[in-house]
Amino acid sequence: MRGEETRRRIVEEALRLFQEKGLFETSMAEIEKAAGVSKGGLYFHFESKEALALEALRLARETFKSFLDRAFSEAPPRKALRRFLEMIYEKLAQEGFRTGCLFGNTAIEVANRESPIRDFIEETFEDWKEDLATVLFQARNRGCLSNKEDPEALALFIIAALEGAILLSRLKKDGEPLRTAIRVLETLIPLKDGGAP
Repeated sequence: MRGEETRRRIVEEALRLFQEKGLFETSMAEIEKAAGVSKGGLYFHFESKEALALEALRLARETFKSFLDRAFSEAPPRKALRRFLEMIYEKLAQEGFRTGCLFGNTAIEVANRESPIRDFIEETFEDWKEDLATVLFQARNRGCLSNKEDPEALALFIIAALEGAILLSRLKKDGEPLRTAIRVLETLIPLKDGGAP
């Protein structure tokens, strides 16, 4: 039981540091100190930094999946999309727009490196796109989105717009770029209220 708690603490502290500093700027020594474990204790649980990073990213993906499910639990679709966008803004605002999106940050770091981490990040974005597309398909089936619209293309557009705006907000330490992107997304995504339940 204690071993599981230690492992969990290592993963959570690594995730926090990766979020704040980035994957490659975070050293194993920093993770040891933050988690309160020895070098031997750290390597007992994780054979490499890559193994630890993958475990931390899996935890982040699970958390984000829950975040998506919570955001889109509301209906009608227009209201659900608004809530999703607002929840993203609120989370980043709480952090003072210092950290941005862990997956986006890591994607920039690993984009030109062949590695399991790069594959994991690519898969994560694909999963996110599929989840958003599913919501948009459901909206179309309810009559809240025109049949002319491609849910997968819209999902990709939403992600691209959000990631760019999050990056600019992080750079400026100001939420205005993200707030602007959210306002424009709500205008451009042609969701209508109502529709069959």
